[in-house]
Amino acid sequence: MSDRPSCSVIVPTYNRMHTLPRAVASVLAQDERDFEIIIVDDASTDDTQVWLDAQSDPRIRVVRSERNLGPSGARNLGLATARAPITAFLDSDDFYRPNRLSVPLAAFAHEPDLVCTLSSSIKHEPKETNTALLQDVKLASPAFEWALLCDLVGVETTSITVRTEAARAAGGFCERLRRTEDREFLIRLARLGTGRLLPEILWEKSWIADSLSNEWTGAGRDLIAYVGQRPEYTERFRKLGHYFATKILVADLRRLDFPTLAGDLRRFRVAGLLKGNFAQLWRDHREVRKYRRRMRGRYALTALKGPPLDWR
Repeated sequence: MSDRPSCSVIVPTYNRMHTLPRAVASVLAQDERDFEIIIVDDASTDDTQVWLDAQSDPRIRVVRSERNLGPSGARNLGLATARAPITAFLDSDDFYRPNRLSVPLAAFAHEPDLVCTLSSSIKHEPKETNTALLQDVKLASPAFEWALLCDLVGVETTSITVRTEAARAAGGFCERLRRTEDREFLIRLARLGTGRLLPEILWEKSWIADSLSNEWTGAGRDLIAYVGQRPEYTERFRKLGHYFATKILVADLRRLDFPTLAGDLRRFRVAGLLKGNFAQLWRDHREVRKYRRRMRGRYALTALKGPPLDWR
């Protein structure tokens, strides 16, 4: 490995010995060989440290935190030590497919204004396996930011590859967020350059029972924390705030989880995410839903400039 490899791969992990070896092996098997793997042990209490101590590949670097920082804090710790000009991320319960590094690296080499790529994936869920395909599109900075704000583009941390210095300049991941921290990070990053969506399927996501993504009852609190970092949802783009809030309320209702529904309704009102009567909220929800469906195609994304002028 060179002193300054082509790519740094940051792998935060906390008590994931049942998936961590597979994740690391998927990086070591890449066709691109000039990389470093920065494994951030986020104060694991299982056998993670024993396994890490046994690794001998010189491309593996281990950073240990004395206290649990959470996924964002662990990624930021890795980002601070990254030596390569390009950084990729890998959650320790996911794994890379072939060409996960070489395809984004080629894009960065040919497009100097590029600050981020996102790649397609296969997602393994309890009852089915789905393919999450991204369109082959390059988004200018304003369009990239809006596509992220409006959730026109799926975001998973393992999908993200960035220019290291741009990621640092954007401030890294917000450590106050438990979920949606990857999207919030990219919204800030998008202001620094363009983003490219890669149609190639370059990684796979596994369903883990104790993953934060599966804590549905906390979705409302997490949305409020996210909006606390992105006040656009209660100010400039109130329709989006209405849409994301009512989407969670509908999910609460479908689960017949009335205590969570009542709590989310109250918290959303206090946070300013629900303004107006029921009819207005439902009109906003339907308008945003139709807009998002219409704008997900390749042609619509290619022509995207930013938010609709009347979305205030």
